[in-house]
Amino acid sequence: MKPLRSLALLAASMGLVLAMPASAHTRIVSSTPAAGASAKAVKTVTLTFNEAFMPKLSGLEIVMTAMPGMAGHAPMKVTGVKVAPSADNKSLVATLAKPLPAGSYDVNWHAVGDDTHRMTGKVSFKVG
Repeated sequence: MKPLRSLALLAASMGLVLAMPASAHTRIVSSTPAAGASAKAVKTVTLTFNEAFMPKLSGLEIVMTAMPGMAGHAPMKVTGVKVAPSADNKSLVATLAKPLPAGSYDVNWHAVGDDTHRMTGKVSFKVG
């Protein structure tokens, strides 16, 4: 009878494990401008995630990585950027004081979801 009891206990334990919700990490599902895109007059950058994030632990920075006519241009952080979460905490919206000048840009982001893991990434695009 002991093997049958052990089997029943194992089956019950598996049911509990399988009933637990899957925990996925926070990741980008879309961006505006889109990754790899070439855009004009960019005054807002939006990153949308697969799940809600914790606003106080999440953010982004925009870095100019190349500028036309300036070979060897060192990366420069873009200033005057205001970052705010969307109402549902699934998007980070960066609003710039003025449109980005022509060049290449990286948007370096970090986000913490319900699983409390800090995820990071980068979205790159061009203006011009």
